[in-house]
Amino acid sequence: MPTFSYVVQQSHDQGTTWTPGPVTPAGPKWDDEDAARLASEILDQTYRQILRGDGSVSVPLLQVLVWAGPAQGAPLATSSTGTDRQWRATGDLIEEIANDIRHHENEKKRHEAEAASAQTAINNAKARLANLVRSAARMQMPQVDIAHRAGRSREWVRKTVA
Repeated sequence: MPTFSYVVQQSHDQGTTWTPGPVTPAGPKWDDEDAARLASEILDQTYRQILRGDGSVSVPLLQVLVWAGPAQGAPLATSSTGTDRQWRATGDLIEEIANDIRHHENEKKRHEAEAASAQTAINNAKARLANLVRSAARMQMPQVDIAHRAGRSREWVRKTVA
């Protein structure tokens, strides 16, 4: 059983030019009919790693070349992006990001509803306080005491009573 080696190539110009990465030994021994599966597995792993990036650069085209033994001559197997596995990986990530967006939008709506509810409560409490201040003023309660208890200025009390 040969030990395979492989190289991952990237293209940022739709496959016109390819930039090869380092030649890497495959590690575990695979038998001859598994070279295509090895190429597919390496491509899928590499593609998923690139998709997990920060999204600041577009995903390049990828191609994996596999040789039996050292990387020389024609490759035994190749695998390129554009297969169902990469579409599934891309679709999974699209779905994950879309779900994150929906979650954050729902959280924002919930917080906005809570803020609106809190503002309504504040407005109601202010109206209630103003009514009580007017009532206290009609009962001849000193404005200094009203202001102190309300945590407001005497000017605010005068304006509210007027």
